[in-house]
Amino acid sequence: MKYLGNSIFLTLLSSLFLIAQANAQEEESPSKIELSGFIDLYYGYDFNKPEQKRRLPFLYNHTYHNSPTVNIALIKASYEEDWFRASFGLQQGTYVENNLERESEFAEWINEAKIGIALTKNRNLWLDLGVIPSHLGAGSYISSLNPTLSRSLMTEGTPYFLTGGSLGWQASEKVFVAVYVTNGWQLIRGIPGNTLPSFGTQILWSPTENTTINWSTFTGPTGPDDDRQMRYFSDLYATLNLGPKWYMLLAFDVGTQENSVAFGGSEGWYGAAWILQRKISDKWSSSVRAEYFHDPFGIIAINQNEDGLKSSGFSLNLDRSFGSGFLLRAEGRWLLSPENQFIMEGSPVSDNFFLLTSLSWTWN
Repeated sequence: MKYLGNSIFLTLLSSLFLIAQANAQEEESPSKIELSGFIDLYYGYDFNKPEQKRRLPFLYNHTYHNSPTVNIALIKASYEEDWFRASFGLQQGTYVENNLERESEFAEWINEAKIGIALTKNRNLWLDLGVIPSHLGAGSYISSLNPTLSRSLMTEGTPYFLTGGSLGWQASEKVFVAVYVTNGWQLIRGIPGNTLPSFGTQILWSPTENTTINWSTFTGPTGPDDDRQMRYFSDLYATLNLGPKWYMLLAFDVGTQENSVAFGGSEGWYGAAWILQRKISDKWSSSVRAEYFHDPFGIIAINQNEDGLKSSGFSLNLDRSFGSGFLLRAEGRWLLSPENQFIMEGSPVSDNFFLLTSLSWTWN
C-alpha cells in the first residue's frame, strides 16, 4: 500500500509539472493559484555499516544507508489575493516516514494546510490557521534552501511544522513579530489526554540588508493532563552575508523539560552550530560546519545505545547548481562523542563518518 501511494504521488507530481509548464505559457488570464514542487533524491553511505536502513535514530533527513531513495517529494498549491491567502502541500519520502511516524497514514501526506486572513488594510498583520511551517530552528526540510546538505543536530531536534495558529505582524521593514498557539511540538493530531495548548513567539530583526537575527521560543506540555511535563525552549540564530561570496550562520539553542510527576525536577539540553559558505562561482559553492549538541537525558535525541546524545560534529560539502532548478550536492560528515555512543558492526564506538550525495529539483 505504501509503494502504491508513493507511485500515485510521483505520477501526480509529474502531472502537476506539466500543468505548471502549460500555465506558464499562457499570457492571458494568468491563474491566481501558484503551483510549486520540490524533489530530493539522495544516496548515503555510513562507514559504520549499520545493520538497518535508517542510519542514526536522531536524524530525520537523508537517513537511509546504502539505498538510493527520496528524502522528500513535495507538491504545493498557493493562493493569495488582497486580504486572503491559502496553501496546501502534499509530501512523501523518508523525511515523512521519520518525522510523522506517530501520525495516521492520512496525516503523513500533509506538508502544509493553512488559510490566512489579513487583519489590517495595509496587510501587515496576518492570522494563519492550520498546519503551518515551524518558526523554530535555522534549517528547512527543503535542502536546497540550506547552506549544508544535512541539517545540524540541534535543527533536527526542532519541529519542522506546527498545527494551530499564528499571528504575524510586520512592524517595519526591519522587524517582524509573531505569536503562536499550537497543539504541541510537531504534531498534527495533538497529545492524547492533554487540554493545554502550546505557545510560541518569534522576533525577526534585520538591522542591515546583510544581517538577520532570529529569536524564537516554545512553551508547552509533552504529556497528558494527569502527568504534565512542560517543555521550555529558546532558539537564537543570526545569518550574515559577508560580501558577495561569503555567508555565515551562527545558532544556539537551549531547552528544559519537567520530569514526570513521580520524579519531579527538570532536565535540559543545548546545542550550537557555526556554518560558513563560500560562493566559488555562479554555479559552484562550498560550506563547512562545526557543531556541538548536549542532551544527556535524551529529551530530544537518543543515540544508538538508547541513551542521551552528546556529540560534536564537522562537515564539508560541495554544491553544483544547474539550470531549471537542479542542484547536485555532496557532503562528508563526521560525528564524535566523548563516550561510545555509536555502533560499528555491532560494537560501541565513539565516532561516525558518512557521505551524502543529493540531486534536488525545485520548480515554481
